[in-house]
Amino acid sequence: MTLHSFPLLRLLHLADSALPIGSTAHSYGLETLIHDADLTVDQLDGCFAHILAEAGAVEAAYCRRAYALGAVRSGPDADGDATRWQAWQAINRGLSARKPARESRQASATLGRRLLRLALSLEDDATLRQALDAGSAIDLHHAPVFGLLGGHWRLGEEATVLAFLQQMMTGLVSACQRLMPLGQQRAQSILWGLQPTLAATVQRSIAAGDDDPPAFTPLLDIAGMRHPTLPVRLFVS
Repeated sequence: MTLHSFPLLRLLHLADSALPIGSTAHSYGLETLIHDADLTVDQLDGCFAHILAEAGAVEAAYCRRAYALGAVRSGPDADGDATRWQAWQAINRGLSARKPARESRQASATLGRRLLRLALSLEDDATLRQALDAGSAIDLHHAPVFGLLGGHWRLGEEATVLAFLQQMMTGLVSACQRLMPLGQQRAQSILWGLQPTLAATVQRSIAAGDDDPPAFTPLLDIAGMRHPTLPVRLFVS
């Protein structure tokens, strides 16, 4: 039995919304919008499609770049490994710069580091240890870590990015279920309806190549910045 015998099972494992990394504790600013009555159940379809097309495209781009690094096999070239982990640091620093809201930035970094540590607990691997060591002094974000693991385990680039975005949107819809009168059937209908936008977002990130796709989410960014001032909070971010 080889290391990469079960890519689908590993991808399903990583994409499980119940993965114990703390994703259920974060709303990424949605709690503020709902508290201020700026977001209602009837607006969720359009809101999530916008988030996916804008912020999701950025997350997808960084997930893809990290996938390419994860797919590289370590060799005897020490300089090559050094360049690889410098690129890993640059990817995570770049994504930090695209997250102006402190709580949302910290949430992404918390989930990323926890995911990488969880992966190491499941499979002690030199590459994953190097990735963690290289990020010891910086934020390691969720999307790049997910992508790195996908590349390292050869899960398929497009499948990995699709799985990450699906997990991202599932988490946001789940947050709304706890914050507003959103039932299970309506929640699943929203997620089902997002599939074309999700696929288009992945294609947009591919078309962008090495360039960062533009994203414009001022309402969500400001809501994330204002989240610490709420009188009562259910979520960390």
